[in-house]
Amino acid sequence: MFFLIPIGSEEGVRRLPYFTIGLIALNAIIFIITSSILSGQEQELFRIQQELQDIEIKYYLDILEQNPNALQQITLDEQHQLFLENDNIRWEANDYATWHRLYDEYKAKFSSVVFNKLGFTPKHFGFFKLFTHMFVHANFFHLLFNMLFLWLVGCNIEDTWSWKVFLGLYLVSGVSACLLHTAVYSASNTPLVGASGAIAGIMGAFMIRHYKTKIRFAYFFWLIFVPPIFGSFAIYAGIALPIWFLMQIVSASWSVEAGTAYYAHIGGFIFGAVIGMGMKFLGIEKKYVAPMVEDSFEKLKMSSRMKEVYRKMDINDTAGAMPLLLAVLDEEPHNFDAPLILARIYYKKGHHDDAILMYNKVLDIALRSVESDAVLSVYEELREKGILQKITEKNLYNLAAVLENSAKYKDAVETFGVYVKLFPHGQVRAKALYRVYLLFKNKLNNQAMAQRTYDFLKKEYPDFPTLE
Repeated sequence: MFFLIPIGSEEGVRRLPYFTIGLIALNAIIFIITSSILSGQEQELFRIQQELQDIEIKYYLDILEQNPNALQQITLDEQHQLFLENDNIRWEANDYATWHRLYDEYKAKFSSVVFNKLGFTPKHFGFFKLFTHMFVHANFFHLLFNMLFLWLVGCNIEDTWSWKVFLGLYLVSGVSACLLHTAVYSASNTPLVGASGAIAGIMGAFMIRHYKTKIRFAYFFWLIFVPPIFGSFAIYAGIALPIWFLMQIVSASWSVEAGTAYYAHIGGFIFGAVIGMGMKFLGIEKKYVAPMVEDSFEKLKMSSRMKEVYRKMDINDTAGAMPLLLAVLDEEPHNFDAPLILARIYYKKGHHDDAILMYNKVLDIALRSVESDAVLSVYEELREKGILQKITEKNLYNLAAVLENSAKYKDAVETFGVYVKLFPHGQVRAKALYRVYLLFKNKLNNQAMAQRTYDFLKKEYPDFPTLE
């Protein structure tokens, strides 16, 4: 006896994966409900089957006279169909009417069975069943192992890409898995149920995005008369998940049964891996997803007052937001968002002096925290509004330095130039000129402007030390 079961990954998450937990809970609840419904449906179908067979057994000889092998190795459904289509049966009075009534009742109840109602049957395409089939499971172990794998990979994908991207990937992976299964088994009447295709998509994305994460497996090995061996080991996702994928391909090549969802696993996994590669190599995660995720984390860390501010701003209630923002300024002197929102409100209302005061406060906070992205964001806003010249001497010089360090050399030259012009007696004016000279010379490759800046520097500050 040998068991090998994944029990978790060794990469933590930054917050509780509420959506993954909710998805697991939803599947469990649906399983409990559908199982109780299915139990009653199966009992009713069994009763009708027995009544049908009680009648059919009297007419087996009529069938066998036509074809001696007709009733060998066929399902009960095929047997009923055989009796329906055979015109040579010598029915006794009322038997045919009773049998036909039972058969119609059987078909009606069979079509309403949970798996047929919510599962996806390749031969009978149903759009909504492309989604509903993911939330129905055949039995407890089907649910258990699917949810185990969902927990294994879902937590980190939700944490990395947000619940919104996670949900989209989950659903579309499930649909992709279902379509590939349908392409292979297009004539199948067996309903496809279970979340394995959707989860395979999350596994494919996990393989690309978290390939260095170790997955821990528990193992148990036991032979008769030999003490059991058990324990656990860890292996990189970039190794473990491709092995799992290859196992699905091998199993699919051996399988001839439409009810086995190996191709669904393959379809979901490929789709998830493609999305993972797109996120990584096209820069989608860095440009769009990561900022959204970080913003959601920032909101989690907000005070209740700031959350109320955002709620009011969402409905354009600036009058209600302003007193809350002023209170935040007093309570949280290092809060970056409050003065920035106030600055935008003041500017929009035409209170430019108040807006400039707030923008200076925002810049001061951003510069002290060494958050270059925040500094650059404020810079773009100031430049767009045409109020860069209103920034304080200290903030203007430090802003230019951040632009230089961020390789925005033209913007740095322009901002240092604004400083030189606005503050003829500035404490670091000579240093600003020298940095402009070095930027023209070494970064912008404009030797003529470098020489003009150098000449101006020596004229204004003949004693300023320079390296030539």
